[in-house]
Amino acid sequence: MGHVAGTLRASRRLASTAVGLAFCAIASATGGVGPAGAQTLWDDPAFALYRQAVEAMDKKNYAQAADLAGQAAARFPNHVLAHYLSGQACAAQGRWPEAATAFERVVEIYPGSFTGQRDLGTSYEHLGRGDDAARAWDKALALQDSDDVRASLAFLLVKEGRRPQAQQHLGVLAEHGSKRPEVWTAIARLSYESGDLKASEKAFVQAVALKDDGRTWFNLGVVRSRLNDSSGALDAFEHAAQHTDTKEQAQKEIAKIRGQGYNR
Repeated sequence: MGHVAGTLRASRRLASTAVGLAFCAIASATGGVGPAGAQTLWDDPAFALYRQAVEAMDKKNYAQAADLAGQAAARFPNHVLAHYLSGQACAAQGRWPEAATAFERVVEIYPGSFTGQRDLGTSYEHLGRGDDAARAWDKALALQDSDDVRASLAFLLVKEGRRPQAQQHLGVLAEHGSKRPEVWTAIARLSYESGDLKASEKAFVQAVALKDDGRTWFNLGVVRSRLNDSSGALDAFEHAAQHTDTKEQAQKEIAKIRGQGYNR
């Protein structure tokens, strides 16, 4: 079908600090216990190291953050926040095996963590562990509906060739009125491959309404040509011709249509 829109990529955004975890960190104690200036639980080594790790993370010193969070977790093996922050810091450095290990520990300690399951799925995807990523994202969605996670899962399923499951998730995203053009191009591609040209056209129209993209316009032109809509195809190819990456190919298609005697 010509140059179908490029490789779909999952959303891989991780939270910037451990505050993204699905529960609150332990706060410093406030007055009423012991003399002024007395130590609190927050001053104990495991929590002091974690606090320092958060500060390093906020400064984007990811290597130091990972080291400090690791020390905090060593002091307190069930310190779920330290494990989560360690995973974040490792992910920020592209250290996906270590990130996955940290997030595995998070969901072991706290199975109800949406963010832990979400980021574990992202880590597995980077490691090429598609089935494990899909399972983690399924668990995340069972805990909390998220269009970003659903889109990541749908794109992975498309890539893995699991089309029926991908279509289910893409259908939900369409019902939610997704504002991500890649969601609509994925729907358009799957519809085209199944022979539903009308649905493919509709999805490509949604995609170009969200983002003026040459390849998407070109693909819309191809679909409309298949539907014998010369006017619509010409319009789409003319838009595609305004983009450097599809200009030459679109001009050839425009010439073909006009060569068949169609002119507006």
